[in-house]
Amino acid sequence: MSARQVAIHHSRERRRLVRAIQRAAAGAWRQVDRGDIAGSWLIQIPRLLAALTGAQLAAAQAADDYVTPGLAELGIDPEPEAALVPSALVGVASDGRDLQSLLYQPVITAKMALARDATMSRALAAGRATLDMIVRTQVADAGRVADGVALTTRRRAGGYVRMAVGATCSRCIILAGRWYRWNAGFARHP
Repeated sequence: MSARQVAIHHSRERRRLVRAIQRAAAGAWRQVDRGDIAGSWLIQIPRLLAALTGAQLAAAQAADDYVTPGLAELGIDPEPEAALVPSALVGVASDGRDLQSLLYQPVITAKMALARDATMSRALAAGRATLDMIVRTQVADAGRVADGVALTTRRRAGGYVRMAVGATCSRCIILAGRWYRWNAGFARHP
């Protein structure tokens, strides 16, 4: 497989994981009782947390299987000088807080919408949208960080080329094809 094919396969697998957790989150949110949003959601959080941390772990575990063949295809020694520990990237939100507390945010979103006179249906839809964004971001970020760590354990790599696979926004598309040193980041989306 070419380096590009390796990246495309990796991206597809990551999106598959994200879609699976999106479905699990949507199913959990459908269990919310309109008369007790907070209480009924608290019952759902443990099961969703288990699914989400499982998806984070799967995303992080895929990093070495992505970086190793990609580097080998480019003629760069893919042997790591240190081990990636995927479990270190699990159960923590991207901002460093406990993932369980982040999963309560859809309730806050829904209640704020109700306080602004939204209908119950719109408020619950806003909560679901928040939940969807949370689970997508947390799985993608765990995988992205693991990919970066896996790359930095291979000093000979030196950096990476940002690729755009699938639908890409105008801000990301101009970054595609550029080479970045392993320690040079770029501004994320607001």
